[in-house]
Amino acid sequence: MATTATGKQAGSTTGTEAAPGIAGYARLAQGELDAFVRLLEQLSPEDWDRPTPCSLWTVRDIVAHQAGHVQMGSGFRGFVAQLDPRALRPYQKQGMRALDALNQYQVDKRRERSTSELIAEVREGTPRSIAARARLNPVARNMPVPAPGFGLVRLGTLLHRIFPRDMWIHRLDIADATGREIELTPGHDGVLVAQAVEDVDRQVVKKARGLSFTLELTGPAGGTWVLGRGTEAGPAVRMDVPDFMRRTSGRATAEATLPRVDSTGPEASTLRCLEALQCLY
Repeated sequence: MATTATGKQAGSTTGTEAAPGIAGYARLAQGELDAFVRLLEQLSPEDWDRPTPCSLWTVRDIVAHQAGHVQMGSGFRGFVAQLDPRALRPYQKQGMRALDALNQYQVDKRRERSTSELIAEVREGTPRSIAARARLNPVARNMPVPAPGFGLVRLGTLLHRIFPRDMWIHRLDIADATGREIELTPGHDGVLVAQAVEDVDRQVVKKARGLSFTLELTGPAGGTWVLGRGTEAGPAVRMDVPDFMRRTSGRATAEATLPRVDSTGPEASTLRCLEALQCLY
């Protein structure tokens, strides 16, 4: 069976690199913060107003959204404090789901802040948020919270595992919007990608029963995995890390991704594999 770049089989729970524990998750979140801020500091004034793959948001809006995550990601109290029904009600009246309403509220309340203030809020607030997550008690950490499209997840999983991934995909959004190449390293990005692959594998097993295929992600943060639990070997699908993350986050459809991959299987089989690439961000 093919293995990950860290030597762990997809679907296994015996590895430590992709599930690093609370201290490891804290280092991963700090590493993503550092990479995110490095990108922001490269932006020109014109870049902040560029549209992004998040159709309602500019680059500036994405950074405001991440600044909002500082409080929400600080633990149970910070998470609950963001769920003010009075603030979210106007957005929900427009037809927004609760999560979308919360995200837009975070953006709108920062409209008057300068770009330097937004960067400072992300840079200075996120380490405090990371430290608060590490102090989260076991009861709160295991509390189930809704994740639209993915059922319920533990609050600890959302804060430790998903929040850094959310910052990562928004770093890619900004890179795409401004024509920059995203910075990728095996030691940091490779772990985040391996976590995403593990979560995708769970979705493949759950929602695409009988499907099995080899996934090869190219580049310094990539690796090779066998996904699914099908009895018959499926195609080998090869793509780069950014395309994988765009697809699994829903930024690119399976059909739009298809011309960008290499596959040993027929188009219909490859398309089925791409449709199964989904995980929580």
